[in-house]
Amino acid sequence: MLAYPEFPSLPLIDRLTSVPVMTAVIDFDNTDTAWKKYDSMSARELFKMSGCSQKLYKEVFEPAIQAALFAPGEQCSAAATLGMLYYYMLSHQENSDLLLCRGEVEDIIFSPWLKSLELKGLTFLGSTVPTSLAINKDTACVSGIVCGEEVHEADAFVLASGLSPLQCIIKNSPFLQSQQEFANLLHLSTIDVISIKLWYDKKITIPKAANVCSGFDNPYGWTFFDLTSIYDDYTDEPTTVVETEFYNASHLLPLNDEQIVSEASSHLIKCIQDFEGATVIQQMVRRSPKSTMHFLPGSYKYTLRGSTTLPNLFVAGDWIVNRHGSFSKEKAYVTGLEAANRVVDYLGDGDFAKIIAVEGDEPHIETARSINRSVNELKTQIPFSEFFLQ
Repeated sequence: MLAYPEFPSLPLIDRLTSVPVMTAVIDFDNTDTAWKKYDSMSARELFKMSGCSQKLYKEVFEPAIQAALFAPGEQCSAAATLGMLYYYMLSHQENSDLLLCRGEVEDIIFSPWLKSLELKGLTFLGSTVPTSLAINKDTACVSGIVCGEEVHEADAFVLASGLSPLQCIIKNSPFLQSQQEFANLLHLSTIDVISIKLWYDKKITIPKAANVCSGFDNPYGWTFFDLTSIYDDYTDEPTTVVETEFYNASHLLPLNDEQIVSEASSHLIKCIQDFEGATVIQQMVRRSPKSTMHFLPGSYKYTLRGSTTLPNLFVAGDWIVNRHGSFSKEKAYVTGLEAANRVVDYLGDGDFAKIIAVEGDEPHIETARSINRSVNELKTQIPFSEFFLQ
């Protein structure tokens, strides 16, 4: 943060106030103890306690929180925030530049991937919505996935859905509601996301391909991407193609497409003046209600791990608890591999997937964490240390 060149308007005095925040980042080691220590407070409380300047918080940390955790700092767990900051600030310093697919992710990545899986014998049941789980009460195992009138049986199951669909399954299953680990999920909240793709009638110079924004006295964070410079198909077009995403956008969901496009356009104009003289000639609005988990303070104790009390039921997703240290899409991918490995272990058949560890700490960070662990161990040996609120 002190030497990062992307914040030229941020004075040195404001940058210096990030040092105490780094102390908390070092203290947060992604263990169960660390999550419990920081999860009860909000991110804003943490930055306030650390002496973070108003300018640093508003211009750097708050936009990062709103783009990565999809909500304002006062509504986000400090633990989730520290995990996010560690992932982006420390564990990926050598490759922290955002890498974007040079076209639609569905066309370039997912469709070919699904076809390759089908060639290996995997069957996809499109337009099939799981509504409940069938439980064999004699074995305490899942015997099938209920999809309306159909039941699909298997030997092992992985719930790789978002939080909201899983909550619907739990509400339709009295057995799951009777299990504390699943009933706990009903305490968790989700966030609405809206994505808007806009085609403008002329070329507009956009300095950065990917942009993270917040402010304008709105409760949501948002990002916008210059697809003209990212997608190969748009490079030679005389138009400008931009995609914006609004997070924590529940108040935008009831609006019609034209109103949402107007909102997005007005925000773009505030960032880049050249948008003011451009006309939207094509648009695409995608609403994703309850699509991401809201990492509220205190949510950690309600969140699932990758294994469950049902021996053949496993969970994957960027919202579950794991210790790999990854975040967002990488975490979703890693938890999928972890779930596959658990299935292999449960069935006693198949090959384990190799999971690449997150990059190790730099020597000075490793030293700082070692000292911090020693200090924390000494604190536990002080008489009456457990008497005081931690």
